[in-house]
Amino acid sequence: MCEHAAMPLDQEMLDRFVVRCTGLSWAEAHNAMHHKRVAVNGHMCQKYHRRLRPDDRVAVDGVDLGDPPDRSILVCHKPVGLACSHAEQDAPLIYGIVPQHLRHPDLNTVGRLDRNTSGLLLLTFDGKYLVRVAAPERKLRKRYRIGYSGELPPDAVERCAAGLMIDGFDTPCRPAPLVLEGPGRASLELAEGRHHQVKRMIAALGGKVVALHRDRIGGLDLPADLAPGEMRPLTRDERSAVGAD
Repeated sequence: MCEHAAMPLDQEMLDRFVVRCTGLSWAEAHNAMHHKRVAVNGHMCQKYHRRLRPDDRVAVDGVDLGDPPDRSILVCHKPVGLACSHAEQDAPLIYGIVPQHLRHPDLNTVGRLDRNTSGLLLLTFDGKYLVRVAAPERKLRKRYRIGYSGELPPDAVERCAAGLMIDGFDTPCRPAPLVLEGPGRASLELAEGRHHQVKRMIAALGGKVVALHRDRIGGLDLPADLAPGEMRPLTRDERSAVGAD
C-alpha cells in the first residue's frame, strides 16, 4: 500500500474523488457531472455527494480514473519571503513554489504564515477540511520558535498561562504555554490564530520578535525531510496527526 494512499472509497464522496483524481476545480467537476460526463460503474451519475463503495469504478469522459494517491493536503516548509496570498501584488507567493504535479486551481493555505515567518504550513483544495480544522472544537494547537530582542518580565510564563491581554483585542488570549529557552529565545504554543498574535504577545511582554518559525501543528512536527521551499503530500499518519482522517 502506498504511503500516501487515498482514503477507502467507502469514505469518499463522488465529487471529491473526481476533484482529487483529475485536477479539475470543484466547479469544473460539478459541471462535468451536471452534463453527464461522469460515470460510476458505467452509468452516468449527477449526484455530487454519492458515497462511493470500494468496488466502484469512476470514469470521466470514458477514461477510468483508477484510485490514485490522495494529494489533497500538502505539507510545506515555508521559507521567509513568500506571502500566503493569491493576490499578484503580494508576490512572491507561496503558490509559486508548488511543484507542477501538485498544483490545483482550488489550492489554498490552511491558515497563514506572514511573509517573514518560516516553517510548517499546510495547503489543501479540500474545502471541508478547511472548515473542519478551523472549528473551535477542533482548533489545532501550533508551536512557534521565537527569536526576540529586549527583556521579558519574570512573570512572562505565568501571564501567558493565565491569558494575556494584547493590543487590538477586548478579551485575553487563550492560555498559552510559553517556554523560555535562553537569552532572546522562546517557544509559544497557541490554540487560536489572532492576527500577528505571537508578535503582539511578545510585544505585550516588553520584547520584540526578530525571527519566527512554526515547527508543529497539532500532532505533526515539521518533517525533517523537507528543506525550506519543499513540499509533498501528507502521509497517512501525518493526515491523522492534523485531523484529516
